[in-house]
Amino acid sequence: MIIMDKFNVKDSPPDTSRLEKLFLEEGLLMKIKKNEYLVQQNEKNNQIGFVVSGIFRLSHTDANGNTWIVGYSFANDFVCDYPSFIKQTVSTVTIQASTECEIYLLPLSKLNQFWETDMDTQRLGRQIAETMFAEIYQRLLGFYCDTPEQRYHALMKRCPGLQEKLSFKEIAQFLGITPETLSRIRKKQLYNERS
Repeated sequence: MIIMDKFNVKDSPPDTSRLEKLFLEEGLLMKIKKNEYLVQQNEKNNQIGFVVSGIFRLSHTDANGNTWIVGYSFANDFVCDYPSFIKQTVSTVTIQASTECEIYLLPLSKLNQFWETDMDTQRLGRQIAETMFAEIYQRLLGFYCDTPEQRYHALMKRCPGLQEKLSFKEIAQFLGITPETLSRIRKKQLYNERS
């Protein structure tokens, strides 16, 4: 793993160590090769993953055939299309390995048993849902209110080693900009660093 904070912004993340322990003790360890799929859009999936190593890309293909990168999961992150996982509907995203990955998979039934263990696990489930909502809200605000340059700088601040792991094109896609715009932003940054 790149030494970085979690990819997704968290002001005060919940302590997920008890949940991680569940994955390590009861989950199924899988090795996923680069470009292999964990789940494809429009397929049903009843497993959630805990990423041991590697990077997963989450993307959505729209009705016009355009593919949009909507997120990433790194080592020590959980990965799934959570709304469709919980509701047991088809996935709205494709989850694909961007690198070689190791992941522990856990079925929905075991996760639900864990949530029902006691008040602490129920509270943890609520805190995780609240954190996910806050992350999505901040990302939405960023797309509406921040310039592409501000979004790029925020991403590099959260994930300083990202450029060594992902392609230039992927980073641009995630930011919702063209590779040419990203190139101009990076040239400007290099110029400012030299000045």
